[in-house]
Amino acid sequence: MPIYFSWDIEKYCSDRLKIFQLIISQREGEVALAKLQILAEEIFHKGQDYKYIIYQNKNGKNHLLFKGKPIGFPRQISNGLVEIELSAEPEDAFEQLKILADSLKTKPYFDELFIKKDDDNPVNVLEARSDLFHWDRATGQVSLSNLFHGSKTVDLSKVILVNSLKLKLGDTLLDSISITLSAEWIQEAEGEVNIYPKIAATFPKRKVNTLTPSGLIAEWPKIGDKIGPALSRKQSGYQVVQSHLKEMTPPSTGVLDIYPTLTPEITVKSDGKIKPLRLKRSWFKGELFLHWHYRQKRRENLTFTLHQESQLKGKIRPRHKQLNIQLQSIEKHLPNPGCSSFFITDRGRQTVEHAIEMAKAYLAGSARCVEVEFKIPFDEAFDVTLDTSVRIGSSLIPGGELTGKVVEYRLVQNGLEAYGWMRLAVAVGSKYMDRHASLAMTGEERQRHGDLEKYVDDDLILDEKQPEGILYPQNLSIHDLVCAVEIKNDADAQTRFLLENEYPKCDDAVSLLNQMPTVVDVKLLDLRTKPVLEHDIHLGELKAWSAPEGMSLSQ
Repeated sequence: MPIYFSWDIEKYCSDRLKIFQLIISQREGEVALAKLQILAEEIFHKGQDYKYIIYQNKNGKNHLLFKGKPIGFPRQISNGLVEIELSAEPEDAFEQLKILADSLKTKPYFDELFIKKDDDNPVNVLEARSDLFHWDRATGQVSLSNLFHGSKTVDLSKVILVNSLKLKLGDTLLDSISITLSAEWIQEAEGEVNIYPKIAATFPKRKVNTLTPSGLIAEWPKIGDKIGPALSRKQSGYQVVQSHLKEMTPPSTGVLDIYPTLTPEITVKSDGKIKPLRLKRSWFKGELFLHWHYRQKRRENLTFTLHQESQLKGKIRPRHKQLNIQLQSIEKHLPNPGCSSFFITDRGRQTVEHAIEMAKAYLAGSARCVEVEFKIPFDEAFDVTLDTSVRIGSSLIPGGELTGKVVEYRLVQNGLEAYGWMRLAVAVGSKYMDRHASLAMTGEERQRHGDLEKYVDDDLILDEKQPEGILYPQNLSIHDLVCAVEIKNDADAQTRFLLENEYPKCDDAVSLLNQMPTVVDVKLLDLRTKPVLEHDIHLGELKAWSAPEGMSLSQ
């Protein structure tokens, strides 16, 4: 079973060097490396192009084992041999990753709100997937490989070398994971409203009228007046943008005299003489437009816990993980700037679904807690990659058999022996939870099974308390903004005062009108805000998740 080192894959039969020692190794998520010894005299004049390692099996068929470039200077030169190291990382590695990553940016497995600005690391797309990037050591191509199922499954039960099979419990799996998502944004809304009609409707006869017009005109709000702390765009409040109050002649109603222009006769004493007096009653038309602006910083925290079912549940000390995630750039994803809640919106629910997929991915990463190591003949090993699942049947295995994913391998040829060493990761999920093992499905399987089961239903969101502040400022109307209008000393009240205090009770009641001018008091909706309003939301109990059952731990 010769192994050759060649400079040219097309001409390896005529341009090839014998390899004296070889180790090809690769770990999950990494590119393959090759360490080999060849004749020193052949190494220096061949340049730094790609090198090829070809294996000829017992049937005389050639297989490309490895394609890579040298790493640095030869490591050792002695006894006419040189040791070099090759890396299978292709020159277009980043471009390949980007193309693959872009194709994976689909909901619910990707959400840009979880990614910081300018963070274009392709690995981000794997946060909510039970997959890793897999680099082919022979072609340099990258693909996606599932944590539990490789693209092919091989049975190596009959070729495992004697006394090489080892099983052990690896890292403790996660019993549960809790995730808290935090969203921050500025709730903002603005508009204009003419509050004059509501003021006028509060006056007698539903029109602004008074016996003291000069005082009313002097106190009427002017354009530019600020009501509340509306000093800048960063503050909430009101500002007068249109305003005028103009005296008018009211419509004539004949004998009904609905809009009187004079008061009844009032007896006064002036210059020692007693005489009747009628005062003018002034009527007005006008407008009073207020621009209102509401700006409130909000923070919303959503928390949930996802549990993992496994055969080890209750048999080992439970391990829990907590993730706190600050979402990015919420504002542009809100249905409108006036939203008082993010997670209750459709876009917010998508974010929650992504977070649940992320939680499942974390549980999946811990679920392969059984490690299996073994050796097989080199002839049986050259076709095994990190995208391979291996089935092993043996009386040494609890339950008699297992299926695991290759997470590390070494192909070794040193002149004395040639073998392949493999390490598998095996999941110990619950066979009764297969309906939740969606992360273990391939893309085609997911299509056959339909959409993943939805975890976020309307009845799962438990809102412990309503958010504070104004919930829908974009819908505010004049009836919301104007809470109350109070008119003090309107014309009817002023007239009654004059009649009650006419001569002889008071010599000149008219002079007392200056003490009771008509005053308009409008109570507006309080738009003052707090530094931040915080709101907590909790999801109800979620269905537990489970990895596939790679082996049975029962005896």
